[in-house]
Amino acid sequence: QASATPPLTTSSLAVPTTLKGVVEMFVTTPLAAKIMSATTILVYLVQLPFPSLEDYFAIIATNTYGAHSYVWNIFTAGFFNDNLAMTLAVSLALIVMGRFLVSSWGATEFVRYVCFTNLAVGCGIFVAQIFYYMTSFRYSYLEVPVSGGMGILSALVVTIKQHLGDEPIMVGGNPLGELTAKDIPGLLVCLSALLSVVNVLQVFTHCLCGAYFGWLYLRFLQRGKDGLRGDLGGHMAFHTFFPRAAQPLAQGVGSWVYRAVCGTTVRSMLDDLPQATSELGAAVQGGVTSIMSDGVYALPDMAAAPP
Repeated sequence: QASATPPLTTSSLAVPTTLKGVVEMFVTTPLAAKIMSATTILVYLVQLPFPSLEDYFAIIATNTYGAHSYVWNIFTAGFFNDNLAMTLAVSLALIVMGRFLVSSWGATEFVRYVCFTNLAVGCGIFVAQIFYYMTSFRYSYLEVPVSGGMGILSALVVTIKQHLGDEPIMVGGNPLGELTAKDIPGLLVCLSALLSVVNVLQVFTHCLCGAYFGWLYLRFLQRGKDGLRGDLGGHMAFHTFFPRAAQPLAQGVGSWVYRAVCGTTVRSMLDDLPQATSELGAAVQGGVTSIMSDGVYALPDMAAAPP
């Protein structure tokens, strides 16, 4: 059920610094976000006296398949944090973002988004472990436990880009240079890369997968209130995640991949559609299909279709 939470703004993402503000934030947080945040903290507390739980809930390739077949760890790894800072960061993100995403999407869609991105990141990490082993033939890659909520965190950050777009990032009431909300996912990926390089936290793959699968869901899969799937706005185009200097190259590569992967599939799907009335055609967004003058669905120029 929609709440009376005000619209999302950059100032509303600020964490309260007073006890009254903290209490009010938790009181106004929807139940779904509270449960997911509490689960993240509870799992961290439980694993402290029982570190062996890592064998069951973290992704260890040799445990995920084979004799053990702990296939559930692909999902549970995202909520299994053995680092206090990461636990607090993920829990706080679920609270802060949950207050507004549940209001905008509803509790079911919020939970679906978090679970989808978490599961997709888990699958990505598992495949990455297999890939590292196959390219290096180092069996240790299959036995390294991998877990943490960075994938969930980066997926939630992508929603900031979707909702805030060009709003400047404010620090102490002043804009932080020319950085805007749409730059936050890229900044988080760069930070995760730095943490991985200096061997503080190995979270780069998590962050990269979380941002990608979060974008994939919002761009193509999420069903809007109008019944159509995906956010085809220019602010969510793939190349906008890159620095401005690299965006032309990213747009060219992304468009080529989109045409190669999606072009034939979309065209075959549209060829199977029957003729439609002009009223139905008017309800279809131009970014997906275009309506010819005789009312037949037609595929737009795939060369110009943005990723």
